[in-house]
Amino acid sequence: MLCAVGMYKLVILFEHSLDEQEFQENWQKFMGLAERLPRLKREVVSSVQQIISAPDGRQFDRIHELIFDSRDALEVALQSPAGQLAGHFLQSFTLGRVVLLTAEHMEATEKDFKK
Repeated sequence: MLCAVGMYKLVILFEHSLDEQEFQENWQKFMGLAERLPRLKREVVSSVQQIISAPDGRQFDRIHELIFDSRDALEVALQSPAGQLAGHFLQSFTLGRVVLLTAEHMEATEKDFKK
């Protein structure tokens, strides 16, 4: 059974980049900007190894999650000057080849699984 843990996150899905070196340089700069977001509690980055199903054919290379204690904290961060700067930079260096979504964070551990 999944349990709400009271955290919210901004999830960023990066589409496949044509120039990996340029992407890496800009992504490092973006991370520096994002890490200045007020009330940011945790950051998680995943490198996509395989896409099992993508009906629209989009290919994603990376998932970047910025985690906050509450929805309010997430909204404050996005509206802040640091959030606006990071968002504008993100859109410019990815040329819009990015998906952003917010999500309530829920999790379960093995002891929570129904056997």
